[in-house]
Amino acid sequence: MCKDRVNLIIHGDRVAFIEGFFELLSRLLIVYIMISVGVIWRFSKYYKPKYGKWITIITIWFFFPINIISSFAEIESFAGTTIIIVSMIAVIVHLASFLSIHLISRKKPPEEVGARVLCSTFPNSLLYPFPIILAILGSFALIYAAIFVFIAMILRNSLGVLLGIWYNPDKANISSKDEKSPFMDVQRIMINLLKFPPFLAVIAGFILYLLVGPKAIGLSDYPTLQPVLEIVKSISLYGALILVGVSFRALDQLHPRNLFSKEVFRVSFVRFLIAPLVILVCLVLFQVREPIVAITLLIQGMAPPAVINIMYGKFFHLKEDEISLLITSLTILALLILPLELLILMILFPIP
Repeated sequence: MCKDRVNLIIHGDRVAFIEGFFELLSRLLIVYIMISVGVIWRFSKYYKPKYGKWITIITIWFFFPINIISSFAEIESFAGTTIIIVSMIAVIVHLASFLSIHLISRKKPPEEVGARVLCSTFPNSLLYPFPIILAILGSFALIYAAIFVFIAMILRNSLGVLLGIWYNPDKANISSKDEKSPFMDVQRIMINLLKFPPFLAVIAGFILYLLVGPKAIGLSDYPTLQPVLEIVKSISLYGALILVGVSFRALDQLHPRNLFSKEVFRVSFVRFLIAPLVILVCLVLFQVREPIVAITLLIQGMAPPAVINIMYGKFFHLKEDEISLLITSLTILALLILPLELLILMILFPIP
């Protein structure tokens, strides 16, 4: 969907607003269907972890980069200040989320606080929000989403490790020499970040934008190839949504008593209330007026915890079972409140 069409859907008179909202709901229906397919497949006899691994690799290394590069075809002008602002907001919302959950849970045992800190501070900023952003806003918004993910990766490999050490109840058993540990020196961090496919796609797209222009990136002179590009975009969307469903670890975690536990309430309070409020304040302070940028940041800011938090919890001897429960429960809650979330975003960010 092009940028003009997005603006038409999000804005306009009351009738257009209602029609636009129902169109967004119809797009959300695809989101829910494909995630359900992933859940069904995850708990069927036909699922094997290696299948999910290969889909993840292909999606992140091939389909997402093509979407991001092609999105530069829809850019009329490229503002470097917007990229800086997106980066600053990403840092601020991570720090605010950490401080909020720390204050709420500081009287609990360190391994419990650490589990909640990881799930509150580090959201699933790639595989959960990317397909939703792609389905609702189109590939244009993925440029800003990729910058947010890049900053999130830096924070995870720095702040995430420091927090893991801080809350670890048995610090003597931590070793940075373990190859499977989340410990990483500066050189390894930079190498992994620079190899991150969505970030490389942003760089490649920007270079192509300067060298050949948006028309060439969008294959305007090759109409026979445009359907192929659309197919690639659809595959990346559906594949990523299936991976969201595959991320569920155990059916017993979907019991209502888990969805309404105190632990889930505390982390949900941070992820679904504190984080978006912080982003809204930042949007006002930095005078971000572009609706697509604002909505993209808020969708990512309200994402559920990342699955990789389980690895961090296991290595730092935090409550791994609680982390797994929080990831599953908050992913369900995030999907349930998504229509309301989009409705509020449409009201908050009309074009003047």
